Amino acid sequence: MPRQRPKRGGDPAPEDTRATVSGLGVWLGRAASTAVALTAFALAFHKLDDFDTWWHLAAGRWIATHHAIPATDTLSHTVPDHPWINLQWGFDLVLYLLHARGGPVLLCVVGAIVFSVTVILLLRLVGRDLGSGWGALVVLLSLLAAQERITLRPELVSFLLLVGVLSVLEHGRRVEGRGLWLLVPLMIVWANVHALFVVGAFAIVCALVGTATRPSHRLMIWGGTALASVVMNPFGVEGALFPLKLVSRINGSNPVFQTIGEFASPFAARATGVSLVFYKIVLALGCATAILTLIVGWRRPRGQAAGQDARFDWGGLIFFLGLAVLSAVARRNVAIFAIGTAPFVGRWLSVVLTSGPGRRRLSLRLAPLMAGTAAIGAVLAGAAAVTGALYKVDNTPEEFGAGVIEGTFPVRAAAFARAAALPPKLYNDMSSGGYLSWDDPLGGGVFIDGRLEVYDTPFVTDYVMAVADPDRWQAEADRYGIQTAIIFHRFENDRVLAGRLFHSGRWTLVYADEVAAIFVRTQGNEAALTKAASMRAQWNSQTDAWLARPVRKWPYPAGRVEGTRAFARFLATIGLYDPAVATYLKLLDLGVRTSEEVDVRLLLARYFAKTNRLAQAQEQARRILVIAPDNVEARTLLQ
Repeated sequence: MPRQRPKRGGDPAPEDTRATVSGLGVWLGRAASTAVALTAFALAFHKLDDFDTWWHLAAGRWIATHHAIPATDTLSHTVPDHPWINLQWGFDLVLYLLHARGGPVLLCVVGAIVFSVTVILLLRLVGRDLGSGWGALVVLLSLLAAQERITLRPELVSFLLLVGVLSVLEHGRRVEGRGLWLLVPLMIVWANVHALFVVGAFAIVCALVGTATRPSHRLMIWGGTALASVVMNPFGVEGALFPLKLVSRINGSNPVFQTIGEFASPFAARATGVSLVFYKIVLALGCATAILTLIVGWRRPRGQAAGQDARFDWGGLIFFLGLAVLSAVARRNVAIFAIGTAPFVGRWLSVVLTSGPGRRRLSLRLAPLMAGTAAIGAVLAGAAAVTGALYKVDNTPEEFGAGVIEGTFPVRAAAFARAAALPPKLYNDMSSGGYLSWDDPLGGGVFIDGRLEVYDTPFVTDYVMAVADPDRWQAEADRYGIQTAIIFHRFENDRVLAGRLFHSGRWTLVYADEVAAIFVRTQGNEAALTKAASMRAQWNSQTDAWLARPVRKWPYPAGRVEGTRAFARFLATIGLYDPAVATYLKLLDLGVRTSEEVDVRLLLARYFAKTNRLAQAQEQARRILVIAPDNVEARTLLQ
């Protein structure tokens, strides 16, 4: 964009804004940018907690072992004939090689570094138009909106590549197309690590639309080449078009996928969380600044029309609206929206803040304040992540640090199944399928995992309906020859299924811990049941030791809270009420949220009252009234 001359007695033009900021403002801006980058590291540096990370590792192991990319499913026994267009094969392979070198600790460190680099590039990109102070604040808002999707999935690399594509496009816009050739290698890499490369392609198309009135031949050449280069993946044209096919199959409009939280709309009644609060702030800010920028351009005198044309990017508006629609449809798209639209929100905000001499001077005076606000907000957010306060408020099973979060994956359950030589074939729920595809305790693969593109909609529909229907579940188990079922009992539908199997008479519970329960088909597996029964006491002692460890309340033990809560609910579901009570009491010792403490103590008080342990019921009621003095049920119990 051509540099504008100062107007009206030397008021700085938008491009000169940063140069006129005071020394204090510059220092605060740099401090704010540093604080935001460190906060990005703190939010990304957490223990492995995503179910899908494990099947990515399993896929990478298969590729490394066989020196090939499979065309059909290799991880499950249910759909080995289904095609598997694994566009994230590159991510899977690198993830496995890193794990082989340094285990989960190295994966956590590398993941945090990748996301930190993404945010540093984003700070630089947004700061070009807005300055470091205001820019740090915009990036912080986007970071907090995206934080729930910062996990070891290919999405993490997509964030980096998207910011890379946007940076190249912005650089080319400023220096007459130089450097746009970098779009080609970026898109080739992206097409081999994640299906979200279509967002990068969309960004390039929008950039071409934005230059329609003043065509850039370099952008047309290199942008077109980059778009064509996405066929350079192991699946060719089919792979390049697969993301469009995937979007039509897997989305929140399908009733089956509405049962999966990440496919639900962020505006749904049950959609809560810190990320969604900041997502709505970013969405509102983007819409407001876009509208105000259009108004500024409409009101600009005719003599300044060319300058406004260079300033407002219609392609950027299309890109913003496209990602906004995607994010409104499914929660899983919130992060890509927040990160991908930050440069455009920053550009529009810059236009609004510098649209007149008075506003320009005001924005310069406010820049140190915005930088200070961003720095303080970043420090608080980073501290909340390190201490676990963020995850406690959000009620999410995440913990700062490296390694594998406890109470989340069926590690001991899989080890028990292998040690007891339990009979295949395996049934498992979708959540535990990720880890079990990696561990494969029975051999032969899993029933299902998180690769919804492999299992297809009819299979997933049958799976979801069978979980809710005992007769249908049994028919499916008979059809696939299921002999052993490993059920992750944290979620209510799976816990109810475990309860039905426990009381069915057809299945025998052979093992249970804070994560999973294992059932074996009773008829025909007498020897396996005898062996499992002989091992039960030894393995139960491991669960008891897990529950009895000294309480560590700082940082917030989110994994232990989740596991203890899930085990208490499971014990109550199968009718072991006194052990459930003892587990609930251990849960209270972990320092759960106040609202959950009230609910748990009410549950205990009701049970104690029902079993004529009135003194214990009244003790729980008194504790409730200490933290919730207006609780009517607790007052009634005391009487």
